[in-house]
Amino acid sequence: MENCSQDYLCLPTKENFHHGRMKCVLDGNLSVFDYDHKNALLFSQGDWSLIRRDLLLANVNESSIQALEDGPCAELIRAFRVRRELIHYKKVCLHLFEEARTIERELKQAMSFFFWYDKDNLERGAVAHMEAIISLEKADINEEVSPLDLDAVKIAMEHHEGVNSCELRDRKIMYVLASGACMYHRGVIRALHDARDVAKAICLSPRHPDGEANGERPIKLRALPTSMQVEQAVNKAQRENPLDISRCTKKDRVKEGNDCNNKDSNVTNIVNDGGVTKGRIAMNRILDKVQNELHWPKETVDFLSLSIAARGGFKALAIVEELSLYSMLLSKLPGRVEKELQRYKDAQMTVIDQFRVCQQDTFVSDDDLSAAVLRHKEIHHLNGTLKVCRENTKWITVLDNLVFNLTGGRNSRLFVAGDDATSNSSFVPEGFQLGTFVSSSRTILDEILIPTMRRTLENESWPPTLGSRRRRVLAFDEITIKDATIGKKKLQQCSNCSGFFDSRWIRHQICSICEAIKRDQSDGSSCLFVGCKAGSEAYCSHDRRCFICDAPHSCDQCRLSMGNGEVVTAMVETIRPKLLLLDFDRTLCSTKSGSSPLPKQSAKRHSKEGYSHSLDSELKVAVLAQQTHGKSYVITRNSHKAEIEAFLEMHGLRDLAKNVHVVPKGVKKGAYIRDTFSSERGDTFLFVDDCIRELTVDSWLRTFPNMHRLLFRRY
Repeated sequence: MENCSQDYLCLPTKENFHHGRMKCVLDGNLSVFDYDHKNALLFSQGDWSLIRRDLLLANVNESSIQALEDGPCAELIRAFRVRRELIHYKKVCLHLFEEARTIERELKQAMSFFFWYDKDNLERGAVAHMEAIISLEKADINEEVSPLDLDAVKIAMEHHEGVNSCELRDRKIMYVLASGACMYHRGVIRALHDARDVAKAICLSPRHPDGEANGERPIKLRALPTSMQVEQAVNKAQRENPLDISRCTKKDRVKEGNDCNNKDSNVTNIVNDGGVTKGRIAMNRILDKVQNELHWPKETVDFLSLSIAARGGFKALAIVEELSLYSMLLSKLPGRVEKELQRYKDAQMTVIDQFRVCQQDTFVSDDDLSAAVLRHKEIHHLNGTLKVCRENTKWITVLDNLVFNLTGGRNSRLFVAGDDATSNSSFVPEGFQLGTFVSSSRTILDEILIPTMRRTLENESWPPTLGSRRRRVLAFDEITIKDATIGKKKLQQCSNCSGFFDSRWIRHQICSICEAIKRDQSDGSSCLFVGCKAGSEAYCSHDRRCFICDAPHSCDQCRLSMGNGEVVTAMVETIRPKLLLLDFDRTLCSTKSGSSPLPKQSAKRHSKEGYSHSLDSELKVAVLAQQTHGKSYVITRNSHKAEIEAFLEMHGLRDLAKNVHVVPKGVKKGAYIRDTFSSERGDTFLFVDDCIRELTVDSWLRTFPNMHRLLFRRY
């Protein structure tokens, strides 16, 4: 480009900026020239449009910016897309993981319920257990066969309807089915946990180029691949002989299981990455091309470098590099899991074939049965792990390849997900299967295990009475509680049936069985839990859920969500409210009960900053993000207005400090907001408060269609 420097009417130097000769985008009171390691979180970032806007305000003309976009920075633009897609992908994984955790609790209930104690005939019980495993063999070995299609399962379900028609084999079939489903689901959860955690760790790559040098690179990434639970599970499977698995003691299995769940167990396995900061090479390559190929002046290249770092461009480049490394490490993992799964299947079929040939009750020893049960569980565990791992590998590869996709539109999307797991705002590409692996467990529960449990309880007492063989259910009545081996302090009493239950069965003083019955009988107008303090106004009639007792729960129709400061920022960027209304105590600030955010004079010497309370850093980001959409206000009952204003100014929120409103005693916040901002009723509101009653008790807040509410929670 000849005479390229003539295209720049004003070189964007810091001196020009301070003398008012150049306009510049501000984040609060900060410009890109002020960007450093300490304030990196306070800058609007995450999209190429922010860098383009900085360049335009620095008097770089359109043709030069276009040359930048078509040339050296095309790689950066694609990196921003990869970053955006990965953020939404990890949100999808998180939502599925949270859904899976809810299902896991019900599967554990079913597994404990269907366990049958065989104290009077242990030999017959062992044979029946093996027969049950063989009855489910087709569904266990062949993924194309569903337990719903097996005659043995249908017969067992029917036999559970009668008092005397249920045989030991029928009981064993339901237990084996429940334990297999539980182990499959555990594999799904572990692999989903990996998918979400590693994706999140990649998204947490340092924003500042010096971040990794200061140790900010997440340890989850530094310890790959051993930091992944799937890697640990496949290594454990490789160490064992599936034909002799019973020799691995229970103590050893518990220890290995704890190692899989120990977040700090992988610290010593940190990979040496050569000391090169992720994203540094790519950023230098882009800047060198700008200077050498487009012949931009050094001052403008320096400004571009600042803008790229401040607007998240360096972070996006680091994410691309981390994602590429992760994709490479993942590529061989599904094959290894599949190999181990086949080893266990082959071993199980060998034993099953031997059992069919012998057909003798004495064939099944304790070790034989123990090994068969452990193999059965491991087959399901590896199967669930494999399905999710294979699917995760597929989509990580797709995201990794986006950086090389020269034809894809800049704004085209693969994944779109909100921060609220309970909303229906997630969109995934065609062929995405992760959700089906979670829902398959839900199907087993809803179509087999729960209906069979309900039919059984039509003929049996709940909780189980004295003499019952449901020994692992950990549910007791007033008589059986006297002989319970578990301490009474670990149990809670149901307010409905008066039974005593462990934590898997009871919440909010009502057991799962009674809760299900009450929910079915409810008219959907109020919370079914005893002692609910939220009030009927906090009950969602659309989903028949309480926003407090059934938390986390959110409803788009109620326009009421739950989340932390990160969720508030996401909502600001999504719904673009004209007015962001923030509570102060225990929301924006750590103060409680109307106390002053500033310390007493005698306490100042103990505070380096001159104040003792903290400001929520994520909500500060939300306030700064709101500046591009509208205004922010503090709506509080804390009477220390002057102190609040001074506190906000200390934290660099001078504009917000001018908008502090103290709600008078006896006045609902909803009524105050309506009256104070009545001239702006056509605008969109986002009201954030940590008190559910402040968000729900006023009818105008509940009915005004432009009012979005968020129950603030720090996670």
